[in-house]
Amino acid sequence: MENIDIGNGVTLGVERVGSGPAVLLVGGLGQPAGVWEFTGVSGALVDAGFEVISYSARGVAPSSAPEPPYTVDDLAFDAQCLLQTLGLDEIIVVGYSMGCYTTQALVRRQPGIVRAAVLLAGLQPSPIGELVGRMELGLLDKYGEIPADVMTFEQLMTTLQPALLQDPASVVGWEQVLGASSEVWTNDAGMRGQLQASYSWITANEPLPEHLAAFDPPALVLAFEHDLFFPPVGCRAAASKMPNAEYAQIDGVAHGGLFTGQTDTVARITTFCETNRPAAS
Repeated sequence: MENIDIGNGVTLGVERVGSGPAVLLVGGLGQPAGVWEFTGVSGALVDAGFEVISYSARGVAPSSAPEPPYTVDDLAFDAQCLLQTLGLDEIIVVGYSMGCYTTQALVRRQPGIVRAAVLLAGLQPSPIGELVGRMELGLLDKYGEIPADVMTFEQLMTTLQPALLQDPASVVGWEQVLGASSEVWTNDAGMRGQLQASYSWITANEPLPEHLAAFDPPALVLAFEHDLFFPPVGCRAAASKMPNAEYAQIDGVAHGGLFTGQTDTVARITTFCETNRPAAS
């Protein structure tokens, strides 16, 4: 990983692997760049002949954490500045969870730079997402922190599909993994800033119908069957308002399906990127 000054007062931790047309991976709330390698997405795209660029967004270590509040447009501006710094003017984007917000805002900021986009488990937020965001920010305001057990419980209940939640060994194992999630942040300001950006997007009722109608790059919208934050019914309805979107549901998994289940998610992402690969110059 290299730390790149993107020229707007922010430094991002960036990983670049492979060669070929560029795919930008935009992670969810608090997601470090290296997680993409764990999911298998990076390796599959490199094997398919792409250069894969992943980064830790502002607030996530080792990136810098400007003083909050942050907005999704701030996160999209960071992505735009990163692409300009790297000299890229056409990319495919894969966004996961809150990374789907950033992807949509990036398309609005700089039409034409996104050749195609995968919006994975993050197109249409649910009321549960708003409730959780309000709870987290309320705890920060009242106590100055989110108690570790509260955060771990929330993540267990939303990350794992019902079959794993009912298996004691799986719950214990994932409790240990998710219990270390607080270590991803650059500092407390970074965590608060990202939480504020997510909550502001949801409470603004994004994505608005007119924004969906204006999202014109080819898009693959994927939803997980048991996702409480982005239920399939809402994602399907939102995708139907986009002019060039295809929709698919991934069965058997919850919001953490990219990490917890044996699915064809990575294969679907790779095939879509290959289908929309820029023609050789």
